[in-house]
Amino acid sequence: MRKLLFLFLSAGFLLSCQNVRNYTIKGTVTDTSYEGTKVYVQQMTDEAMVVVDSVLVTDGSFSLKGVADSTVLRFISLDETVNPQQESRVPVLIEPGRIEVLFDTVVTVKGTKTNDAYTDFRTEQRALTKTIRRVTEQYNTANAEGTMTDSLETEINTTYDSISIQLTDLNFNFIKENIGNELGKYVFLTSSSMFAPEQQREILNLADEKFKASKNIQRITQRLENLENVAVGKKFVDFTLKDTEGNEVSLSDYAGKGKYVLVDFWAVWCGPCRREMPNVVAAYKKYKSRGFEVVGVSLDKDHEKWIQGLKDLNMTWSQMSDLQYWESPVVDLYAIDGIPHTVLLDKDGIIIAKDLRGDALDAKLAELMP
Repeated sequence: MRKLLFLFLSAGFLLSCQNVRNYTIKGTVTDTSYEGTKVYVQQMTDEAMVVVDSVLVTDGSFSLKGVADSTVLRFISLDETVNPQQESRVPVLIEPGRIEVLFDTVVTVKGTKTNDAYTDFRTEQRALTKTIRRVTEQYNTANAEGTMTDSLETEINTTYDSISIQLTDLNFNFIKENIGNELGKYVFLTSSSMFAPEQQREILNLADEKFKASKNIQRITQRLENLENVAVGKKFVDFTLKDTEGNEVSLSDYAGKGKYVLVDFWAVWCGPCRREMPNVVAAYKKYKSRGFEVVGVSLDKDHEKWIQGLKDLNMTWSQMSDLQYWESPVVDLYAIDGIPHTVLLDKDGIIIAKDLRGDALDAKLAELMP
């Protein structure tokens, strides 16, 4: 009798533990065109999204159940071919409890602590992003209509910068609070580029070793190392590309040879580069005789357009490229986020400034070569 009672109690205990780990996902899809289509449960890997389960939309809803031995990140996705305009995928942290997913004008997830926090975060994120779009439209409209004034431009830029800071802070704080779970890690992976290097390092210092060992995070870590290697105060990092005639040429052929050298990463297709180039041309003409050199590093991919761009923009200094666009190794080597990107080297090849443009470039060169 005691043995039977023990087995009964043990079975009850195991059943109770299992119930504690159960999860249910209840989904609603308001767009009737999805009726009878599949909803997919996907897992993110370093290479791609992998489907691990699926269920039909019936009467505008779907349901998934299971046991969560540990919290894992999954993505609930609608059939993207039905309505390309619909937001059709949402990350969900699978954890014990009832999780509700609503596919409407926007997608929301609620029912458990972490998913609730993510939905609140996304709501704030959407609001800030919407404001940024409005400010950008205001700027573009004023330019197009010719009504832009200096005061209006200053006002718009100040507003834009303020909202951008709020958006960065919002993402940063959510990630810091959730870097211990898969949802926080996912948000970091998808938004890491918006953070300053010191913010990236702060987050990574809070992450577990398994996460830091993943392929995608290793890329971020490598970039941070590269950024440190080309920080102001460090000696230039050498690389070899080809000049306009196809001959191999290295940065060390120019850097550290007793001249101040501006390494200008640019491309013919880059609008901001073309707008800035007259300033570089003027600086080259003004300071060349005083010991100033420019080395252009092009991220172009078409040789003929590259050569024509040099003529059109009056670029008479040395040039180099591998014509690999953003796939060029120099992009990672110098941790380049965008172009134009310039690196100013002193006579010994030490990096003394970055991204000097317009009057700032002229002022720095005047200071160095009075």
